[in-house]
Amino acid sequence: MRRLLIAASSAAALLLTVAACGSEDSSSAAAAPTGCTPKVGKADLVKAGALTISTNATLPPMQYLDSSSKIVGMRVDLGDEIAKLLCLTPKFVNIPFDAQIPGVQSGRWDMIDTGMFYTPERAKTVKLVPYEVQGVSISVAKGNPKKITSEDDLSGKTIAVEAPGYEFDTLTALNKELKAAGKKQVTVRTFTTTADAYQALSAGQVEGVAIVEAVTSYYQKDGRFETAVKGMNPAPLALGFGKQKPADAVADALNTLRSNGYLTKLFKKYGVTAYTGDLKVTTGAISAK
Repeated sequence: MRRLLIAASSAAALLLTVAACGSEDSSSAAAAPTGCTPKVGKADLVKAGALTISTNATLPPMQYLDSSSKIVGMRVDLGDEIAKLLCLTPKFVNIPFDAQIPGVQSGRWDMIDTGMFYTPERAKTVKLVPYEVQGVSISVAKGNPKKITSEDDLSGKTIAVEAPGYEFDTLTALNKELKAAGKKQVTVRTFTTTADAYQALSAGQVEGVAIVEAVTSYYQKDGRFETAVKGMNPAPLALGFGKQKPADAVADALNTLRSNGYLTKLFKKYGVTAYTGDLKVTTGAISAK
């Protein structure tokens, strides 16, 4: 049976901070290097000389708001480094996850950098470049009061997810297996942001939160929540694009960052598994490798 990962967060101050998702005014402090020519022309960018990047800053340590409301985290570090190689200024916008694909399709931003899972269906709607691998985890309250240690233990439990996405689909697949085995299914509750899901867990309204393992591990390390189950349904994550030229340029930048060792160091710092397949615009089925 597939394994599930759920992440939970209980520090009220941080939850309130990361819940502030939706501003398009946030930007990275990084600037384009001087003396080089942008690798992507103004005709293929939202703003000439800038790489406009959407994220949902509710997932520490991957992307979140610090105490000064600046977007920080692994994916911001990666976006800054990509923009630098392209001789562009990175401009991050903080947008709820469910608005990201429509926004890149309509030309409101150039790139989605938010931990979006790769699926063949999604690759039909936007151009995707896989670059890391994550599984879905389950975070539970400190002390694991429900004694959840396996996928079977999720039977009959109420689990929170951010607006329907890969975590929702993963739990839906698990429910099919539970039903076939004659067991109670998981009640899946959706929330606007992961921060909202964590607040529900803190309030005892749900018994777990499903999110990528990097996030559940973050909260377990600081002692606020525990990772009850990990490694469910691992899959590549991808950067998303509306246009071909920015997608190809970013893929080239990722290959440079792989060859010069930057990706290895970045992923090690954040406890992330690298995708070992081709770093290019991809369609069709791929493996979590």
